[in-house]
Amino acid sequence: MVSEHSKAVPCPSIETVGLCGGYGESSDGKDVIRSITIGLEPGSFTAIIGPNGSGKSTFLKHLIRELKAKEGRIFLCGNDISSMKQRDVARLIAFEGQNSTCSGDFTVAQIVALGRYAHGDERTSSRKVMDALEKVGIAHLSDKSVTRISGGEFQLAMLARAICQDTDILVLDEPINNLDPKHQRVLMDLLVGLYKEGKTVVCVLHDINAALRYCTHCAIVKDGRLFAYGKAMDVITTENLCNVYGIEARMVEDPVSGCSIVVF
Repeated sequence: MVSEHSKAVPCPSIETVGLCGGYGESSDGKDVIRSITIGLEPGSFTAIIGPNGSGKSTFLKHLIRELKAKEGRIFLCGNDISSMKQRDVARLIAFEGQNSTCSGDFTVAQIVALGRYAHGDERTSSRKVMDALEKVGIAHLSDKSVTRISGGEFQLAMLARAICQDTDILVLDEPINNLDPKHQRVLMDLLVGLYKEGKTVVCVLHDINAALRYCTHCAIVKDGRLFAYGKAMDVITTENLCNVYGIEARMVEDPVSGCSIVVF
């Protein structure tokens, strides 16, 4: 019999140790993100919350090596990102940034197919593209120009591209911003489905109640530092929210779902 102490501990999907960096140095001589150490377990759905300008998006850009760390280390599925080729990084982590746009008259399927670039498998690309489009519910738009679909449909197309990349980790920066309530729910339900399939999902959110409702874990970032991290229900507290956002908050019961929600 294998004892509890001898069981292998799963390697974190994402781990940062003493991560410092930014776009250069800020006007006050400090890095945008400072000494962030965090480990995200496989198959978790983590919300990253915090005030505007706290370093959330900057942190994500370091994870995909769009920005180079000034200090510290980043590991993806146990691999030190500094020793990896960019294509190998793209095989492990898919990223969708804020306010994604597309220049050119491409079809939805062509945009989603870009997710296969890191794999270079043209023989299976078409099937992977259609699978991703079906998963997000927009397969009927495959041949339509991206210039002729709605903003919500475009967001779903970008999620399909990330899914098509077929990585263990998905990272999204404010994916529900500018979406109507219906599309917000559709997109968040899709992300829940992905983490339940075993993928690790990391998502910057400004909607605290969405983080509380959908996410398993939450990381709060304040002034470039990790303020708190843990189970969402343990981290999203009135005390933490007041300390981070500087305004009073209280928990009330949602009359529809019966779950706790935050009111500012």
